[in-house]
Amino acid sequence: MRFTLLGSGSSGNATLVVTDHAAILIDCGMSARETVRRMREAGFDPSKLDAILITHEHGDHIGGMPVLSRQLGTTVHIADRTRHCGRLTEKDHATVNWGEPLHAGQPIEIGDAKVTPVSVPHDAADPLLFTVEAGGVKFAVVTDLGYIPAHVAQRLGGCDALVLEANHDRDMLKTGPYSWELKQRIASRRGHLANEQMAGFLSEDFDGKAEWIVLAHLSQQNNHPEIARFAALDALHQRHPLFANHWDDRVLVAPPKGPMDWIQL
Repeated sequence: MRFTLLGSGSSGNATLVVTDHAAILIDCGMSARETVRRMREAGFDPSKLDAILITHEHGDHIGGMPVLSRQLGTTVHIADRTRHCGRLTEKDHATVNWGEPLHAGQPIEIGDAKVTPVSVPHDAADPLLFTVEAGGVKFAVVTDLGYIPAHVAQRLGGCDALVLEANHDRDMLKTGPYSWELKQRIASRRGHLANEQMAGFLSEDFDGKAEWIVLAHLSQQNNHPEIARFAALDALHQRHPLFANHWDDRVLVAPPKGPMDWIQL
């Protein structure tokens, strides 16, 4: 299994996961044209895409999906409530290649990959994260959630790589340019993970198995890559001081407008 982030943040999110017999796009928040361009830039043939999975209906996760599905004929898997709460047109409902709907806790099979949707706390109709398993390898994309509840931490056990949200620094958010209402929404238990919450997971609930941690969905106004990365490394060094140097090259920050280099698991 290998993966790359084509985009990460408010400008559009998309993660491409490729196994021996499946190619899966998790979210499609950029335009179809830009998504195709970034897939090609990453050396991936868009016509080989088997499925698109949507985590929730916010535009930076679903915006390019209808056109991309129509252009490529790619099957889309989405929760029913997400599908009907998203800003989809009648044309979208009629022409997108809809696949098996998603239900939290019920895995679906795509090629040789088992994809398990997991319910998360976020301000959306039926928000999900996904774990992907194939060939004895497990991977998860953990973004767009206000905190990490126990059932989510449990589902992340055994992952060989994690894409983990580090959306904002709390002090930068407080003094930043956003309105009070938006700040409250972001910082709420149905908002986004702060650096401190990400670090808390790594120091308290992370099982230590993952070889790679990619920090994602960073706010360009309320965070900085080095602040987020330092918070993650500090938490890991405290948790596993004997392996401190192991993490220095294995904690990465996703660029907002990827693609980032492929990670092979």
